[in-house]
Amino acid sequence: MTHNTSRRTFIKGAAAASSALLIARFSHAQGPVVAADDPTATALGYVADHTTVDTAKWAKKAGPGGAAQQCTSCAIYQSIDAEYGACPIFAGKRVHAAGWCNSWLQK
Repeated sequence: MTHNTSRRTFIKGAAAASSALLIARFSHAQGPVVAADDPTATALGYVADHTTVDTAKWAKKAGPGGAAQQCTSCAIYQSIDAEYGACPIFAGKRVHAAGWCNSWLQK
């Protein structure tokens, strides 16, 4: 038995799939921002402003190139807009573009 899919059916399916992807992307972008008291954020020293990192406690930020370390220069950061991005470490939550945590990885 053969199944004959019309071009119209294919286009409708492709449009539905594209819409679903856009909705998923938009929903992710609207997720909550990582809070300062988030347990993962606390464990990793996450701050929304990389210039406020306690470098006595987080030596990685105090080391060579530490001044350039922020979420936007991290290898795992995914930009959402100019102010926020996604980080797989904080799944489902947004991080500040100018933030920092001890999991920072050079691009």
